[in-house]
Amino acid sequence: MSSISRRFGAGVAGLAAAASIAVLAAPQASATVDSVSISSTTVLIGQEYTLTAKLSGAGIGLLVYWTDNDQRLTDVGKVPMPIGESTLKWTPSTAGQHIIVASQGGNTKSLIVKVVDPANPGTPDPGTPGDGGGTGSAGKALGSLLGGSTGSAGS
Repeated sequence: MSSISRRFGAGVAGLAAAASIAVLAAPQASATVDSVSISSTTVLIGQEYTLTAKLSGAGIGLLVYWTDNDQRLTDVGKVPMPIGESTLKWTPSTAGQHIIVASQGGNTKSLIVKVVDPANPGTPDPGTPGDGGGTGSAGKALGSLLGGSTGSAGS
């Protein structure tokens, strides 16, 4: 192998390394998910709702990715249309708490939605804080402070 070939090969390798470093060091386009909302205050299993993300920043045209409890809602990212907004039709299939997340260019915003089963609308979700469900250690501690459920507190 001639010295010219070796120098050329080393030069190409050096350029490739420099290009890859430049790509890794380049800052991501600044994109901001300002808010995420849903089209209704009461959300039922089997009904269709519109999720909306309001967007801003220099990367406003980057694809938007949606998840529900860490499960992808779309196979590919959605192009923001109109500019500054991304919408998605969503039909929940399970009751309980859903964490909806919109992501764009490394920035995310989430929305917590409580989905109700229309067949059992009055049944509390045992995993939802504040509705009296569950038997966690905090509930047990509070019960022992108040004398449990036997009504012995204050006697």
